[in-house]
Amino acid sequence: MDIIYEGKESEVVIPYFGQQSRFFKFFYDVISKYIKKGDIYAETNSGSNGNAYMFAKNGYRVIINDKGEYSNCIANAILSDDDKVLSTRDDIATFLKEYSHSYLDRASVFAALMDELGYNYNIPQKFDEKTLQTIKKYKSHLSQLNKKNIRAYKIFNDDLFDYLKKLEEENIVVDAMFMDFAWPWRDGSKTEEYETSANILTNVFADGYNKVDIWDKTNVIENVLKAVRQAQKVSKYVFLSNQSSNFPTPELLEVALLKNGIQYIERHTMLTNATNEDNLNKCDFFREYLYVIEGGNLKNEL
Repeated sequence: MDIIYEGKESEVVIPYFGQQSRFFKFFYDVISKYIKKGDIYAETNSGSNGNAYMFAKNGYRVIINDKGEYSNCIANAILSDDDKVLSTRDDIATFLKEYSHSYLDRASVFAALMDELGYNYNIPQKFDEKTLQTIKKYKSHLSQLNKKNIRAYKIFNDDLFDYLKKLEEENIVVDAMFMDFAWPWRDGSKTEEYETSANILTNVFADGYNKVDIWDKTNVIENVLKAVRQAQKVSKYVFLSNQSSNFPTPELLEVALLKNGIQYIERHTMLTNATNEDNLNKCDFFREYLYVIEGGNLKNEL
């Protein structure tokens, strides 16, 4: 059935391009039919962590992954007890030092910068009073979420393929693997807005974060097929998300899956207003597709 849902704000209220809060109920309604509370729900790219937070809150053991520093800081700030002092760059700007030592502080700074400056900007040379107040606002919000004591089962900070390989090597079997990517726009161009969420915020505070490869039409289908096959090795079910505003279109993606021996057992769709979130005005409405793909005949020992 194809239905229109009004987008709803996530409990994790932060600016993050592609956070998909308007789909969360749709995702939950589909995925929860295949897994029971206490099962392991995992994601390949957790982004804003709002979807992962929802599943953790509802009693699932959640495995989070994202290579981006912003996403990783959010995950640890709200879904872990990790309050260790983080290392910083030797040449870090003086005005940043105060906010450099914890995941909470870093996540709050990143959220405030995106809130104040939008998706395409340069790191400022200092914080004005307005930005300082915005940092304070997000720090308070993320702190309140952390105090609810909702915790992730595991948090990874790896490249997509390294993460899936690590799950296999560590014999971690998940009941549901949710996969959504930085899909190119329908014309095949890269979603440059992801550059801010994933890459412009990289290495602001510390060295060691490698940039995320943003796919375009030349490599997206090949990478998706590779990722789904790898995910099937460690998952009972794979849930692949795509939108009609992306490249490849659902029709092209479905042909690619089937021609390469990846058979989905169900396809769920949802029509939504595109301008409810992010205000990018790429289109008025678009359709979300969620493909249910069986994984291996696996037994969860965790």
